[in-house]
Amino acid sequence: MCSLFGLIDFKECLSTHTKNKILNTLARECQVRGTDATGIAYNFNDRLRIYKRPLPARKMKIHIPHGVNVVMGHTRMTTQGNAQFNQNNHPFLGHVDSGTFALAHNGVLWNDKELRMTENIPQTSVETDSYVAVQLLRKTKPSTLAACKLWLKRSRVLLCLPFWIRTIPSGSWSAIIRCA
Repeated sequence: MCSLFGLIDFKECLSTHTKNKILNTLARECQVRGTDATGIAYNFNDRLRIYKRPLPARKMKIHIPHGVNVVMGHTRMTTQGNAQFNQNNHPFLGHVDSGTFALAHNGVLWNDKELRMTENIPQTSVETDSYVAVQLLRKTKPSTLAACKLWLKRSRVLLCLPFWIRTIPSGSWSAIIRCA
């Protein structure tokens, strides 16, 4: 199963160099849970940025720009969808009326095909079960944690803890779904 990692510098006391060292160390430590792909998401200059590659963390150099204080990351162990097609790797970009969001997930949605049918969610070129979460969140137009809880209930992912981080005033969100 995949792994999630992240960094929040609430007091803005870490240097960019230190943040990059921490993020690269976290990613390398997390690759024990997946070496097929590595990705990060963060907000910079009022825009959500996602950087992901079909590489193990030990081969990918994570470098965030100065001024970034919240980063989420993901190392992937492929269960569905070829990791060599970068669109299948996490984090995923989503759009809702209130802005954009990034989603990373470290579980398996066992009912993704059922959700596609019952929720009338179209097929896309993304081949992973996790992308259904992006499509459901887009459909429910989340503006609160309640919308994420609705997705969790519909997707039957048990023992999940959702974390929403509103990182800039313009409305971008990061969603990390961690399954125990």
